[in-house]
This record gives sequence, C-alpha cells and structure tokens, in this order.
Amino acid sequence: MNRTRSKIIRFLIAHGPATCHEVAAALDRTAPSLRSHLNLLRESGILILASGRYIAQPNEIERQSAELSAAFQSAGSDFKKLDTVASHFSVSPFHSNE
Repeated sequence: MNRTRSKIIRFLIAHGPATCHEVAAALDRTAPSLRSHLNLLRESGILILASGRYIAQPNEIERQSAELSAAFQSAGSDFKKLDTVASHFSVSPFHSNE
C-alpha cells in the first residue's frame, strides 16, 4: 500500500468523514496532491464520497486486507514449493556454487 493512501485511511478512520481540504491540512499536503489518492481509494471501494466528504469503509478495508493476506500466504506456499524443487537440482539459477 502506498504510504500516503495508508495515512489517508488511518486519518479518516480515526477522525471520521472529511473533505479533501481537511485531509490535506491534517496530513500537511496540498489538496491537488491528494485528489488522485482519494480517487483511487474511492474507486477501490475503500472510501465513499458523500456530500463532499470522504468516508472510510472499514468493512471493505477489512475484506480487501484479508484477500491480500490470503494471496500473500498462498504465494508464500508456492515459493516454498519452488524452493524445494530447486534444492533437488545441483545448480540453481538462484544460488551460486562459488
């Protein structure tokens, strides 16, 4: 996750709905520099925009976080399988014999 987007989410969860300008002031940024981040978060469903205020969606954040965690766990399992297969070869493209 992008650090700025993470700060935006944490701010909105802690302080409630806020305008772009309020978020910008709280994070010591300019509103134009945050608009693209806010739009991406809104497009992903993590934020909604109602009456000019951005609102964090904790249930959606939790759902997406769980999906990401599951994907990393699955990928980790796949990497372990690859490592086991590679260890059976005398020369691995990932390890030097030197």
